[in-house]
Amino acid sequence: MFRLSLAVSMLAMVFLVSLISLLPKASVWAKEIDQNTMSLWTFDESKGNTTADLSEKGHNLKIEGKSKWIKGKFGNALWFDKDAFVAHDPGKAIEDFSFENAFSFEFWINIESIVPKTVFGLPRKEGEYVSAFRKEAKGWWVDSYINNGGWVKATSADISNYGEWHHYATTFDGKEVKVYIDGKQTVSTKAKGPLNKTGAPFRLSNSCCGGRFFVGAIDEMRVSNIARTRKEIQTLMELGVKGFLAVSSKGKLTTTWSEIKKQ
Repeated sequence: MFRLSLAVSMLAMVFLVSLISLLPKASVWAKEIDQNTMSLWTFDESKGNTTADLSEKGHNLKIEGKSKWIKGKFGNALWFDKDAFVAHDPGKAIEDFSFENAFSFEFWINIESIVPKTVFGLPRKEGEYVSAFRKEAKGWWVDSYINNGGWVKATSADISNYGEWHHYATTFDGKEVKVYIDGKQTVSTKAKGPLNKTGAPFRLSNSCCGGRFFVGAIDEMRVSNIARTRKEIQTLMELGVKGFLAVSSKGKLTTTWSEIKKQ
């Protein structure tokens, strides 16, 4: 009886592994992406002017202006020329990027220069929020703004060097705006929701007031409708999107095998 039960369990495990191997990898990963993830972009494409969203939301981005695919922090990355930007404006779906009392933006960025002005926004939704990267002689620093009826600013004055990859994140939990650089919290400013809502597009790079852009690249971006914890931010920063999803999938498989053994 024991041998029969063991044999059945082994056959079930073989079937499960075989089934997973036959499924498209993206569909397996989609199940590991939590419902609070509004978008997950790896920027791993090697050609074209669109980049795919790995989340179930399907927020693919269109690239405007001169850009190219280069080697990134993980896999490929999207490089911007001085007039390039990314916009997402699909009608009603733009509401997925409007937040009331919580959000998180996380991504890797390599800023070579900020032109033609001294500041650009990434991400930016006019009248709602913006991460304003500011030019300094030896590097850049950032103000994170939210609009809750008036603009509230969280200033992270830590200087990061041009031409280097750095990880950036900002979170809002309805009480505070926090900014993280390379996994370290650099500022926390008190602010209350709800946030202002507009019909403006979600943009990366191009800002208001005569055009404000940067030269450089972005990689591995997650947008969430919750305030991610420092541990969550550091985990994604260290593993990258695909590494994070691979570890998550492995954990799910181990759990499934434990359940099979119990039966």
